[in-house]
Amino acid sequence: MPDTRLAWLVFAWLIVAATVAVAQERQQLSLGSDTAPVTVFADRVENLERERLLIAEGRVEIEQGDTRLEADRAEVNTETGEAVASGRVVFFDGRDRLTGERLEYNFRTATGIIYRGEGRAEPHFFFKGDRMERFGDKAYHLFEGAFTTCESDPPEWSVRWGRATANIDDYIWGTNASFWVWKVPLVPFIPVFGASLRKDRQTGLLVPTVGTSSTKGFSYRQPFYWAISDTQDLTVAPTFFEKRGFGLGADYRYVRTEDSRGEASGFGLDDTKLHEWRGIASWRHEEQITPGLTVKVDVAHVSDITFLSEFGDTLDERSAQRLESNVSLTQRWEKWNFVAHLFDYQDLTTPQPIELRRLPELRLNAFQQPAPGLPDLLYQLETSYNNFDREIGSAGQRFDLHPQLAYPWTPAGLFTLTPRVGLRETAYDTKVVGTKLDHGFTVEDTRSDLLSRTLFEGGADLEARAYRIFEMNGAMGVQRLQHVIEPRVSYNYVTGNQSTEIPQWDGVDANTEGNSVTYSLTNRLKARAVGDGDQGRVWEMVRLAISQTYSIEPHPATTTAKAIDVNAGTASISTTTASSSRFSNVTGDLILQPLYGIQFRGTANVDPYQSRLASLTTDASYETEYWRASMGTRHGQSGRLQFIQGDLNAKVGSRWLLHVSSNYDAETGTIVENRFEVTFREQCWGFTAAYVNRTTEDEFHITINLLELGSYGFGRAFAAFR
Repeated sequence: MPDTRLAWLVFAWLIVAATVAVAQERQQLSLGSDTAPVTVFADRVENLERERLLIAEGRVEIEQGDTRLEADRAEVNTETGEAVASGRVVFFDGRDRLTGERLEYNFRTATGIIYRGEGRAEPHFFFKGDRMERFGDKAYHLFEGAFTTCESDPPEWSVRWGRATANIDDYIWGTNASFWVWKVPLVPFIPVFGASLRKDRQTGLLVPTVGTSSTKGFSYRQPFYWAISDTQDLTVAPTFFEKRGFGLGADYRYVRTEDSRGEASGFGLDDTKLHEWRGIASWRHEEQITPGLTVKVDVAHVSDITFLSEFGDTLDERSAQRLESNVSLTQRWEKWNFVAHLFDYQDLTTPQPIELRRLPELRLNAFQQPAPGLPDLLYQLETSYNNFDREIGSAGQRFDLHPQLAYPWTPAGLFTLTPRVGLRETAYDTKVVGTKLDHGFTVEDTRSDLLSRTLFEGGADLEARAYRIFEMNGAMGVQRLQHVIEPRVSYNYVTGNQSTEIPQWDGVDANTEGNSVTYSLTNRLKARAVGDGDQGRVWEMVRLAISQTYSIEPHPATTTAKAIDVNAGTASISTTTASSSRFSNVTGDLILQPLYGIQFRGTANVDPYQSRLASLTTDASYETEYWRASMGTRHGQSGRLQFIQGDLNAKVGSRWLLHVSSNYDAETGTIVENRFEVTFREQCWGFTAAYVNRTTEDEFHITINLLELGSYGFGRAFAAFR
């Protein structure tokens, strides 16, 4: 019993002692009507009224609005609001945290000094200074300090400065700076340094890119980002090429309203090799004026036809045949559509101005819909007006009217038979009278004269669909399979007063007279993956489509061809006539997706007369969580291999990304382009190194990415300068 009483006594003493230890004194100070009240918590608070001094000791906490001060000891002048804190000082400025050895702070003016201070701004910005002066709301002057986004100590990288200004919600800007890697001053002097804090859009220098090329020499690009306003920004990027001179890139982005935005980009170079100014520019704009009225602008211009082939980065850019410009106004209604379109382009295969422009093109179309009073009869209408313009070759105006009627009929749901008729009336203000030589080109010789063409169209479509479902009971992760067969036969008859006097501008002008039957058979195999109930994923495992056209009465086909002699720099534009065979090539299209991540597509054309392949393309890919590989081939006559493309993207471990691609011209036995790219990512930094081997040059460039210091890129015409 005595032992029990003693235990209860010790237990009661521990509870009382803990309660006394937790209890703190609390005092609230009023520093004036225009200043938020200050609340002081501490183990001991002594108020010396005569000295107008409040002394707090032991787990001191002082709160005022969004700021909070923690320290071992603090003295507060109750009249002036000046405070001095020492011993494990922690200052919370809103959601941001600063620490130091000593703090002098004025609760009236919200200004102060932290000695040997360190700060952290969310999510991962770290800065420090021997002296940090708070001169405004979350605004500081920092002396003899450093900045980094690395959490390790010492940091993998940091910027040190003599003096800096930081607005924790906005930016940090310093002078007399240096860039350090661990404890080594990699760049011993940087006159000015700036970085954004927390904001995605902030004015400042972005990460530079350094590289070398066998044709351009050493290169350096230093982008600068200017956040003009919440709706505008501008990136400028001075660029230096050792063998080609200085260039300047710019990318201006804007948002006028929620439904109106655009981007203007440009890159210019004072080419020291050719001694001329070269460049490229583009503008993209999209605006939704009303729910149905849209304006789109996508225009571009390059100084010369070889600029992209020399300065483009991707293979598509370097091998581009043309650079298009489009301006359109589109009005959509429920069943009608109107488009006003301006179209121009630059032909990058010849310096001669042979481009055919549409200035303008107007289209008014009615979608297929029930005829008034006859719901089973469907009609549609296509009308267009074109003003074709060009410097070399024929030009003129054309109006085209193309109404069509169709009557779908599905007896007992077994199949669908759709007879259809149509009329095509086309009017021209230009007539072809022969050919002529214009600037070294053989082109159509025309004169102004009204000309019309009337075509009658008739035909019918017969199609059916049959399917069968197979229960798989979870085999290979599949619940069930659905096999679908879709046969289709289409008969087409076109006749009219086709004339050799019609200028050949596009496919509308070609001789389309004919009497033919097109037949096709499509097989589909759809699968539903194992899942809860009917929630399993559905995908198309196999699709095989085979088609061919038989011409009952083959007619000659009139086409316009352009032949270019690259070496001589000459070209000819001429109208040719080719006879048509009764049987067209057999076309096959196969798509395989047997398992998730595996995909194959092959398209083949077989000549039925020669019993050989006319062309073949294959594309295969395999994708897992960590890597993706793809390969494509292009084949010509008799299956002759022409081109091979390969691509590999892999994630190696948690930090490395690998990208390898290759493009091989099998006909010439040359590697058009090989690209090797590796990316490394750490907590606060990373780098991307790329080596590109081309037929005409070798190129290497590296970009060091420092966390939260921004990213950089140009618009459509400037993928090469990203």
